[in-house]
Amino acid sequence: MIGRFFRKFYLHIVIWTILLLLPFITYLYQPDKIADFKVYSALSHLVNIVFLATHFYLHCYVVAPTYFFGRRKIFVLLIAIGFATYVALNYCIVYFNPDGELAHLTKENILFVRLVIGPGIIYSLCMITSSMIFLYDEQARQKELNKQIALEKTTAELTMLKLQISPHFLFNTLNNIRWLIRKQSPDSEDTIVKLSEMLRYILYEVDGPKVELFKEIDHMRNFIALQTLRLPIPGNVALDIEDKVKNRMIPPLLFIHFVENAFKYGVDSKTAPQIQFQFQETQGGIIFISRNRILQHTEPRPNEGIGLTNVRRRLQLLYPNRHDLSIRKTDVGDFEVTLKLMTHED
Repeated sequence: MIGRFFRKFYLHIVIWTILLLLPFITYLYQPDKIADFKVYSALSHLVNIVFLATHFYLHCYVVAPTYFFGRRKIFVLLIAIGFATYVALNYCIVYFNPDGELAHLTKENILFVRLVIGPGIIYSLCMITSSMIFLYDEQARQKELNKQIALEKTTAELTMLKLQISPHFLFNTLNNIRWLIRKQSPDSEDTIVKLSEMLRYILYEVDGPKVELFKEIDHMRNFIALQTLRLPIPGNVALDIEDKVKNRMIPPLLFIHFVENAFKYGVDSKTAPQIQFQFQETQGGIIFISRNRILQHTEPRPNEGIGLTNVRRRLQLLYPNRHDLSIRKTDVGDFEVTLKLMTHED
């Protein structure tokens, strides 16, 4: 941003310098005319350049931003006043010219061209260029503002989605603890400790947009441990992680929904559960796999699609065109979720 400003600043300096020196370029090719050099003409040209430059920047950074979009009549009026002032300036230059330029122009009947037509063309070009620069800068500013609005909207949506996930998770976990207490299980105290660790993670570790994957895995271990305590029939619950992926940065609470679903649909009172979670490294990212045996459930499950909808929405916001979510039923009757995240741009 600063570099672009200085490039623009130097470009303006170069352009105004060229306009200032333009009348004197002929002296490079016709040095004999230097003897005809007139100080008054050089000073009048300098006054013209200073006047045009002053009005150029006043128009670009004061008049146009203030009046262009909402108060067009004042905008046009100010341009007309500027033009009238420029005509008056040129008249004063002609009038006070010691070489009698006024009398000469009157005699040749070109006074109107010298004082109105010529200044009108020059002043119009100056104002048009100034307006174009203003509109270009305004368009760039509006684009930047729209990007900022979109970013804030995305941040707000992600925060809302996180808040939707956390109470849902807490509700399920408290139900598990209630079930253990009713059963008078000796593991109740350990369960409360694990819940405390999980709540600490949700409240204090997930404020930022990313966390280390190993923290998310520890959170998942606590959840799996709590769910394993309430299994009606012992089974096989495994969490396999490749060491290379543990330090990857990922959005928090992105996988917990699939872990919840694996226990929700992979556990019943008649069959030993077979549940497996995996984290694998892939080129440019990581792969998360959740696999469980599909078992029958008789109890109703209202609003069970909200969690998956939230996860899909977060993936669209966080990894647009950089994720692949596959949910399918395998040939052997298992329910398998495969989530591939391209984290190489993180």
